[in-house]
Amino acid sequence: MYSPIYWIPESRLGRLAVTPRPRGGEWLDDEVIAWRDAGVATVVSLLTHPEAAELLLEEEAARCRANGIAWISFPIPDRQVPASLDDTRKLVAQIADVLRQGLGVIIHCRMGIGRSALIAASVLVSQGIGVQEAFAAISKARGVGVPDTEEQRTWVAGFSGH
Repeated sequence: MYSPIYWIPESRLGRLAVTPRPRGGEWLDDEVIAWRDAGVATVVSLLTHPEAAELLLEEEAARCRANGIAWISFPIPDRQVPASLDDTRKLVAQIADVLRQGLGVIIHCRMGIGRSALIAASVLVSQGIGVQEAFAAISKARGVGVPDTEEQRTWVAGFSGH
């Protein structure tokens, strides 16, 4: 059983999804191959370095690259928000560039609910989708209410300028 990919059909560019972190250690290769086979071109990991070590994901970047998948690390502490608005805008622009090429992007944190929903919502907002609509679309795709905290929701509203 692989970590499920929750595609967000409301993305106006390419294929955008959130997912829980992959299984680490000896299962990591299988997870990455499943991502590749699902059409994922770029993985965005929001795990901190200590989380990645705890979850046996130190090789995630190397395994992705070995399978032709670009890998981006953008650490955000669990249940928190990004430290830099400017860096987040750059990340969102980078994700949008990949999506414009019609390629698949998945965003993961630990459970695919809080931090990943925050970044995915920021991508949707950058496409002209409202903040509430963005979180509703991700919640529908994910099958659970997102994000984890009100602070994360408020942060995306600030990101959008509303």
